[in-house]
Amino acid sequence: MWAEVQDFCSKVLDSISPIIAARATNRLQPAIPDLRVVLNRLRLPSRPHREHGALIQFSMRNVLKIFRWAWILFFFCGGLHSQVESRNRRPSSVPTRSRSGQFIVLGESSIKEDLSRNSVLVPGGPQRTVSLTPLRPMDSQGIANLTPALLSVSCERIKGELLRVLKIEDRFNGSIVVRILPEVSRLPPARIFATQYADGWRYTLEFQERVHWTLLVRTTVEALLLEIANRGNPNQLNPIPLWLSEGITTLLIGESSRELVPQMNREFKDLSRSMDPLVAIAAKTSGRSPLGFDVMAFPSDSLTSNTNQFQLFQGSSALLVHHLRLLGRGGGSLGSLVFSFNQSLNWQTGFLKTYQAEFQSLLEVEKWWAVQASAFYVQNASREISTETIDRFLRSILQENVEVARSTNSPVGRRLLRLSDTIEQWPFAAQLPVVERKMTQLRHLSVLGSRYFSRRNSAAVDPELRTRFDQVRRLMDVLDPYLRERSNSGNLVKRGDVDPRIRVLVQVTTERLRLMEQEILGSP
Repeated sequence: MWAEVQDFCSKVLDSISPIIAARATNRLQPAIPDLRVVLNRLRLPSRPHREHGALIQFSMRNVLKIFRWAWILFFFCGGLHSQVESRNRRPSSVPTRSRSGQFIVLGESSIKEDLSRNSVLVPGGPQRTVSLTPLRPMDSQGIANLTPALLSVSCERIKGELLRVLKIEDRFNGSIVVRILPEVSRLPPARIFATQYADGWRYTLEFQERVHWTLLVRTTVEALLLEIANRGNPNQLNPIPLWLSEGITTLLIGESSRELVPQMNREFKDLSRSMDPLVAIAAKTSGRSPLGFDVMAFPSDSLTSNTNQFQLFQGSSALLVHHLRLLGRGGGSLGSLVFSFNQSLNWQTGFLKTYQAEFQSLLEVEKWWAVQASAFYVQNASREISTETIDRFLRSILQENVEVARSTNSPVGRRLLRLSDTIEQWPFAAQLPVVERKMTQLRHLSVLGSRYFSRRNSAAVDPELRTRFDQVRRLMDVLDPYLRERSNSGNLVKRGDVDPRIRVLVQVTTERLRLMEQEILGSP
């Protein structure tokens, strides 16, 4: 009987694949001797030993040896099984590491493996994984066929351009795993997984093997921004505001063309493409007025789900990022802004901390952005100017957002104040920057009107649009003499003194403005 067991074990060992057997022997030989030698050492009797016609008996020592080696054999077979399973779970290609070493690209893996993947527990704390799904591309042209070699080169090119825009050095903390998956229509074409470990956050990018090249750029940019903003962060993941990631991506595509994703196809190689970022921004806005800062800071679901509106959001965000990188310390504050997310309560506090020399509150950012948006609109307005756009500009000029508190200990809230009340109630030192900003916007609209009417026949001009530009001219006729007279050094008197001429000027200007406000805004 025992001879049959020995023969069976010998056949099992002989049937193991040479490669797996060699690997198993190399790993387990110091702890487990040859099973044939072990079985021989047991020295079990080949025939049953009968005493007085009793049953077969074995010594207690031999029984213990049987159990001991049975357990060893059990774990040995389990180890071989795990090695075979680990070989089956490996990707179909060898991992490709990018030039800098930050990106590790894995070849095509199965969806079944992706869905059954286990998360690694974080030592000393709860494990946390955040899944991010970038928005889908805006068109179906320019599909890239992803390979590990193409992805490793593309990720490095995108990172190089991002570091150039942010004006920071390449000091990454931890690698980013990039996985290529088969095409499955029920799954998003690109995903980002951020997993928290004991020493910080790690990121995994997943792309289906055929994706739009702009989606590849957008996903990689967002992952890199997450890595920069969360270096050494042991707490909750600091998200990247959508306006920043989309704005930077639009600038990278406009300034670096489609060579960010190397392809031999002509679709990805356009040498005649302009490298001017404002050209790419104008292509996104399509002659429309950029969105307000408050809309970009907190975009609604309806905005991100509408293709036409989201393109305007991308162009507006890129214009905002373009102006922000020109502010601060030699254009380097954009990189400081991303680093500040790791040391701030949210991106808003980090924004004000980074640009504290330019803005004291987000309200000041909105007012500054309103002037930049109107100037861009005048330069890039389409031939068909809408009455609604001019009317929106006029309404914003005749109203001023202010932050006020109802009582000493109450929180600060926002209130809309009409321009006539500002001139009547505020001291001139406080109203001066407001009136100057309004005049700048009116001059922009006046230039736009002159250029528009010069290209049009008088009979072809929309009467409503002519009325709006006439209101722009009348507002300038009210504010320009008031600003010029009040800014005259001869009219500046000591504190507490009021020149009678100034009283009359304020009264006349206020009355004329209230008539304009009644016409454009309606009754208060």
